[in-house]
Amino acid sequence: MGLGLTGYACDICGCANSGSYYGIMPQSHKSMVGIRYNYMHFHTHPENTILATKETFHVAEIYGRFFPIRRVQVMAFVPYRFDEQVTSAITKKNSGLGDVTVLANYNLFNSLMDGTSSPDRVHSVMIGGGVKAPTGKFRYDENDPLQVANANFQLGTGSIDFILNAFYSLQWNKWGLSSNISRKFNTTNSEDYRFGNQLFGSVDFFRTFKLGNLSFMPSLGIYAEHAEHGKQRGQILDITGGTLINGAAGLNFFGEKWTFGVVAQTPLHQKSASGHVFLKDRAMAQLAFLF
Repeated sequence: MGLGLTGYACDICGCANSGSYYGIMPQSHKSMVGIRYNYMHFHTHPENTILATKETFHVAEIYGRFFPIRRVQVMAFVPYRFDEQVTSAITKKNSGLGDVTVLANYNLFNSLMDGTSSPDRVHSVMIGGGVKAPTGKFRYDENDPLQVANANFQLGTGSIDFILNAFYSLQWNKWGLSSNISRKFNTTNSEDYRFGNQLFGSVDFFRTFKLGNLSFMPSLGIYAEHAEHGKQRGQILDITGGTLINGAAGLNFFGEKWTFGVVAQTPLHQKSASGHVFLKDRAMAQLAFLF
């Protein structure tokens, strides 16, 4: 099957190749399992009534964090996607299992785990990496007008991709920060398409408040993502990749064995697909149980 790009490709934020916003992960010494929902909305060619499209991504994701052995943290993410593209002529939809990601990180330092934390200072450092498996569909008929014949609107990348990451968190009295940086290396899939490698990360500042047995934590932060150009049959695709910087505001609630949080992001700077694709909104909600 020939793979033709019939639209502009962004590689940023919404598609199966997008970077991950992990948010604030509480109680870094405890295991957890939960579900989260991501919403992303884009406009392409908004100034052109004929070419203008609106793309919406809904991603429901089961995730977990476990400690199979001391100092080793394993995280897994299993997404299910509902994607939609609306043009002046037709609405196209795509849904199904996305690409599963598994990460393993080593605690270089964790004051909670080591028992060295003081009442007013807790911090941890983790490094590691993982793999994204091609469990989501990457195959379509470019002659079918009902399908979104674009690599960025497939459920997966069709390739095994590799991730390196580092996490740092610090809490001083009631104030703190949570940060991470990740580098994603993509391989060529069976359709001879290769998404560009990515660098992404975030920094969130927060303050904790007590309300009886409940704690809540407002936060402000920055999320940034850069994607290199993709390749098709070895040829560089100039209208791919880009840079995105979002401002983020969130609110997390914590009980003894559960946590619930929401975060909204708005673009501060973006240039995707040579300036033809614009992120409008992004939000995430998550619920997890600690054990």
